[in-house]
Amino acid sequence: MECYHELIPGLPDDVALECLARVMVRFHPGLRLVCRGWRNLVSASHFYRHRDRIGAAEDLIFFVQAGKGGGCRDGEAEEGEKHGGVGSQQPTHGLSAYNATMRSWHRVATNEPVPLFAQIATVGRKVVLLGGWDPVSLDPTAAVRILDPATGGWRRGTPMAQPRSFFACGAVGKQVFVAGGHDAQKNALRTAETYDPSADEWAALPDMGEERDECQGVEAGGRFWAVSGYGTEGQGRFVEAAEWYDTAAGQWRREEGMWEAGGTAYVGVAGGRMWSVGCGREATGEGWVREYEGVGKGWKEVAPHPAGVKRGGRSPCAAVAVGGGDRERVFVMAAAEEESGADHRGCVLEVGSRHWTRVETPVGFTGFVFSAAAVRL
Repeated sequence: MECYHELIPGLPDDVALECLARVMVRFHPGLRLVCRGWRNLVSASHFYRHRDRIGAAEDLIFFVQAGKGGGCRDGEAEEGEKHGGVGSQQPTHGLSAYNATMRSWHRVATNEPVPLFAQIATVGRKVVLLGGWDPVSLDPTAAVRILDPATGGWRRGTPMAQPRSFFACGAVGKQVFVAGGHDAQKNALRTAETYDPSADEWAALPDMGEERDECQGVEAGGRFWAVSGYGTEGQGRFVEAAEWYDTAAGQWRREEGMWEAGGTAYVGVAGGRMWSVGCGREATGEGWVREYEGVGKGWKEVAPHPAGVKRGGRSPCAAVAVGGGDRERVFVMAAAEEESGADHRGCVLEVGSRHWTRVETPVGFTGFVFSAAAVRL
């Protein structure tokens, strides 16, 4: 018969829970090593729900970022960059993380290289890394890997039905959606599928109405959207229409006028709204944060362009929503103004006040961000 042990000797378990729930997420892998009781507690969903209730939860944003040596432990990538990169001319991507609550950055240790241009999504506490280019062969991959940020542990998931890269990706409820992109022959794809990380199972979806290479995925209004993209014969000519998946009807719906040209990132915010964060056309130097008002209504401007972010040109940009309710924010990673001396920088928009705050972005984390996703722990 197993003996019961208090979580913290001399303290009631409810008091011990209050203490442990306030330990920062970065130390949770270490908590698991102390004893079986702590390991079970830190592995439980109710532990993280309690952290959220008492205001101790942390918002972590994960980035697939250029120039970071995949497979490195924390700190190793920075040392490589000081000596001229990772030792070869081959491009590299890695996984970085920004703790929006503690305002700290760190490199995420991976057990194997991160595919180039991989997509990332979060479901519950799971961070799912999918597709992209194999860093050795440079061919699209179907690989799926899953990270538990609370433990730092990785596991392999069931691969996608077909290799793909530059595809739309996003999470709706407990499912990860993928659609479009291109295959190993650079043919644009219409195919789509959905992944359940808990069951580790993929299910095929009907094909989209048209091919969509380099489309963007976004969750808004409880729907998964594949925005813009182009067909095999229309290389680089982005279409204005998007498609969203109608779960009830089991088919894709087309919507016109969705593409905002010029370094644009799409993000879903509270109330089912869709925002676009754009850096504008080089000729006009404009920039914007706009909200989609619906069919026939188009877009309206809802916030100014962030200071310190480059205007004009095809400025790379990634955006992700964090928090919720009155605390909802949109984190944006975009090309910095030339005089700043940085490649890219982060900034945060308070959704309620429409106020921008600059995020101090260390040199080792200023590389191009290809995809981003957030999780609250």
